[in-house]
Amino acid sequence: MFQHKSAYPVVLVPGLVGYGEENAINKVLPYFGLTATSAQKVIQDMGIPCHAPNFGALSGVWARACELYAQIVGGTVDYGEAHSKKYGHPRYGKTYQKAMVPDWGSLDDEGKIVKINLIAHGFGAPVARLFVELLNNGSEEERATTKDGTLSGLFVGGYNNIVHSVVSIAGVNDGITAFQAFEDRVPGATRSILKGCIAFEELKLRTGYIDPYYAKQGIKVTQYGLSAVFNFFDKNHEGKPIEFDEFGIDRYLALKDGNIFYETSIPGMKEINNRILAHENTYYFSITGSVTSNLMGKFTIPKLSAGLLAPTALLISTFENYYTDKPIVTPVYHENDGLVNTESSLAPVSETATAYKNPSKCQPGIWYQMPVENKNHLAFMGLGQRPDVYRNCIYDLIKIISNLEIV
Repeated sequence: MFQHKSAYPVVLVPGLVGYGEENAINKVLPYFGLTATSAQKVIQDMGIPCHAPNFGALSGVWARACELYAQIVGGTVDYGEAHSKKYGHPRYGKTYQKAMVPDWGSLDDEGKIVKINLIAHGFGAPVARLFVELLNNGSEEERATTKDGTLSGLFVGGYNNIVHSVVSIAGVNDGITAFQAFEDRVPGATRSILKGCIAFEELKLRTGYIDPYYAKQGIKVTQYGLSAVFNFFDKNHEGKPIEFDEFGIDRYLALKDGNIFYETSIPGMKEINNRILAHENTYYFSITGSVTSNLMGKFTIPKLSAGLLAPTALLISTFENYYTDKPIVTPVYHENDGLVNTESSLAPVSETATAYKNPSKCQPGIWYQMPVENKNHLAFMGLGQRPDVYRNCIYDLIKIISNLEIV
């Protein structure tokens, strides 16, 4: 057992097309670990409880925060009465019979509050940040709308000391340019990517690698129930070709709230960041990668470490936009990890940040930026990494967050 000041449970928050411990595929190819080793098992072997939640493949930041809360405390996902009415989707989602951290927020045997640590990858970073924001301040709109005593605990506010730390790994903290670049180079690319995500969910269902809840309902790719409402594809799942409902896809792409393509964009993430603050009782860390280099001060090109992501790294590193009808993209966004712009993966520009030195120097409410690593976006998930090297990275990270002063 390693020396530590706390041993709070760790919750691993996956990114865009991520999956958690309830998905059978996670046992074969864990999202946090991939070809290296399971980060969840490494952390558990250190004597610390660790869980990996699951999300709807195309759920937005708000929906994922709600899904995260339900999985941690147990019970039915509540997307909020006001939110569901505003955006025209069901208020309730899946019911989780078992809480991941049943004693979260209560006092332990020593009279200390049981907290959690959130380690988030990619799109999971803004999810974790909004989650902490809602715990602290709740939702004024939901409190004003829900008058029948059914308000979710996530929207109450006042839970300001139950998240010990938030760790953003290759996080989408200030928006990315990848989807904008794809659409610019190949018009209609966003639509194709969306269909690919839906097809991926269909493949998981047909092969048995999907949450049983979704298998019973047909596939429910978002909290809006688009597959059910718009019939994206044949529900009998008898090996027939997938048939997409183009109208349903149009409706999804027209959304802002809940549309992952908009929410991951620079203006989309700016809107989200306007609703989020770093809170005084939570520690924040940002781990960032870069697999591009500047050539003669003129060109940004992928390095060997880009690996399988070299084509997307090249696309992002050469994309610029100065037309005012689309988000402005300047060369500052060229450096990237193959999927996420390095500039956007640093600590959010809207919040106070400084360089990380050691746990004893850290203070809650401030972002600590780790040195930028020569890793691509998937390497942070373990793809192509040596098991011992990846294991040591997880071990070192847990040592840091477990030796922070308890607030």
